[in-house]
Amino acid sequence: EPVHPDRLQVLSRFLNEHLRGARLDGLARTIRPQVDADRPHVLAGVSMGGMVVQELAMLTGPRKVILISTWTGPDEWPWHVRWTGILGLAVLIGPVTMRLTWPLKRVLGPRPRDVDRLLWEMAVDQGANKIRRGVQGVLNWRGGHWKGPMYRIHGDGDQVIPLRFPVDHVVRGGEHIMVLTRAGEVASAIRKAMPP
Repeated sequence: EPVHPDRLQVLSRFLNEHLRGARLDGLARTIRPQVDADRPHVLAGVSMGGMVVQELAMLTGPRKVILISTWTGPDEWPWHVRWTGILGLAVLIGPVTMRLTWPLKRVLGPRPRDVDRLLWEMAVDQGANKIRRGVQGVLNWRGGHWKGPMYRIHGDGDQVIPLRFPVDHVVRGGEHIMVLTRAGEVASAIRKAMPP
């Protein structure tokens, strides 16, 4: 029995919105109106936000881009991230798997109980669907094209995005969430990176 065209449209919409995930350049276009590009500005982003900032920079022309705990493209990914994308494993992220695997995240490094609680509350607030789409957006990303001034801050204890590439400032022992656990050092590095 042939598939009705309306069903094909619904399936196509589902695949575009849920399996392929969000597009980081689309997120950048959504954020773009919040940046006054007519004034000199600096863009900074952490983790996935750093990837979105690289897309946003192409739209606003900042004086500098500051990247914290992030990648500039798939060439910096470790093998397990590549295979996660190839196998499409991000589709497994759901409310149940998010709750079941949350304790495993502690193996990525010790963190204070209040920080752990804050991260869990943020995850619950976002919801598994948004987190899944964000992960898919990262895995679909082909890398930033920003060629202007850039300053990278990264922790050598980051297990989520392991430090295997050159950066401008290394936070010794800094983990992926060092913006919360080592805010003073990260802030100092950001001040150092700011253009005169």
